[in-house]
Amino acid sequence: MTLPPPPPLGWIMVTSRLVRRLEEKIRIGIVGLGSVGQDMARAALEDKRVRLVGVTDRDRIKAGRDLGEIIGEGRVGVRVDSQIESMLSRARPEVAVVTTTSELSGLGDTLESCLKYGAHVVTSCENLADTEQALPILPEGIDERAREAGIVILATGVNPGFAMDRLPVMLAQATRNIRRIRVARVVNASSRRAQLQAKIGVGRHPSEFAEGIREGRLGHSGLTASLRLVAKGLGLTLEKTAEAFSPVIAAHTMSSTLGEVPPGRVRGIYQIARGYRANREMITLELTMALGESKPRDTIDIVGEPPIHFEGELAGEECTVATILSAISVVVNMQPGLRSVLDVPLEQPEEPLESSPAKRNMVLPGAARLERGASSVRHRKRRAPIRKGHHIPMERKIALRKRAAERFKARRGANRGHQE
Repeated sequence: MTLPPPPPLGWIMVTSRLVRRLEEKIRIGIVGLGSVGQDMARAALEDKRVRLVGVTDRDRIKAGRDLGEIIGEGRVGVRVDSQIESMLSRARPEVAVVTTTSELSGLGDTLESCLKYGAHVVTSCENLADTEQALPILPEGIDERAREAGIVILATGVNPGFAMDRLPVMLAQATRNIRRIRVARVVNASSRRAQLQAKIGVGRHPSEFAEGIREGRLGHSGLTASLRLVAKGLGLTLEKTAEAFSPVIAAHTMSSTLGEVPPGRVRGIYQIARGYRANREMITLELTMALGESKPRDTIDIVGEPPIHFEGELAGEECTVATILSAISVVVNMQPGLRSVLDVPLEQPEEPLESSPAKRNMVLPGAARLERGASSVRHRKRRAPIRKGHHIPMERKIALRKRAAERFKARRGANRGHQE
């Protein structure tokens, strides 16, 4: 039997590089040590997929100190740089996690520095979620220059980035003839950080809230981006979009991170974005973020064949950190350029935490096959199946092919002997 020819050399090189990347920890640097940046740092120090090699923050109180002193973890041996370029040149991270701003105007210089030092960018900047809308505001030619440099620039998070865009698009793959999509997210803002409470107008008079909306200072900036991402993920061209904002008013005195909120003042925001096609409302996204919401939840309803209903709860800061860390594990192998979450393949989740020795040695159902002998029962491990998309080292592929050829020859010889 003649074995098929081996794959071309380029394929072998790419495969071996991907296998090697799965075995290595990805070097990351964090830009910005606000609340999200500090949560990122704590998670990165525990995550087996990454190695935190650098941190930068312009705050003089934080610069020059050990990271662990700031996040309450004791000394960790990572010094906080005051300038991003000094961190990038010294630590040489493969991926820069940028958590400094939601506004594109404050992101340009950071992206230029990352391009200069060859670091991929994963950012929580909401206004970068819709790359087509963001591109005219970003530095000129940033997408082309990132492609030429082999750098990926990606914005992700829980919202936008997952709960109200990527997740509905994924669920829509399980139905057809879609006629309507409605996504609703309710967030209890009582325990959220002060920046978010200020962004949704907590404690303001309703007239101040209306003025803040007109000036663009209040409201969730990523809702229309999520609307466009859902439409793009479904292959729809929306003829019209609309967005509306309403204050959620406190009926009694409430406490917040910003202070006490008396009755009649704003305790949060209700925001809705609509997408129309053929004069019909096709996509509806509703977001409520307010103090005292007793039933925080995420709901997705898709009118199709069959209809789909999903309900759960995706925690804000925790899920944002998790989505960023998961994106890091695949961004190093993505096509370079300015990318959205719709371009991201399914990420490699963090491995489960190790538990007690008794639980680690416990055999799960289906993980072993029982063979009953005369006086004993022993477990025989099943060989892990080769999953679609799993990259196999070329040496193993060649060995498997040779083994299959030998078995085929043996069977053929046995059949001929039987026939004779």
